[in-house]
Amino acid sequence: MSDEGAGMAALDVRLRRAMSGLDARAGFEARVQARLAAAAPVRADLRAQFEARREAVRRRLRREAWANGISIAGIGVAAAALVWQFAPEIGRAAASLSIPADPVVIGSVTLAALALGLWPVLRTLPGFRIG
Repeated sequence: MSDEGAGMAALDVRLRRAMSGLDARAGFEARVQARLAAAAPVRADLRAQFEARREAVRRRLRREAWANGISIAGIGVAAAALVWQFAPEIGRAAASLSIPADPVVIGSVTLAALALGLWPVLRTLPGFRIG
């Protein structure tokens, strides 16, 4: 046998070994279709699990968003109440700085301070764009 013949024989042996586990009996397509049909409920079950998890995450994020909003509103109300309670002292301090201390100015300064304090939080909101 020549080198080429020996190489072909070795290739033939390797291919037979590699292909020995293949299913080539009659009814192959029917068996494949049965396997695919058996896998369909598994896919549907995975889809249902995915949808349930997505809905649970959506509810959790909605609750967290409401909690964050309520917390921010509470901080704002507390800051406004603090400024309201100490308005006379703030007014005297502002008068000593020769700044007019009427309620509009105090409210504007309070709002500006709140906006400045909440700016990092506001920038993380998905729909928040300025400029």
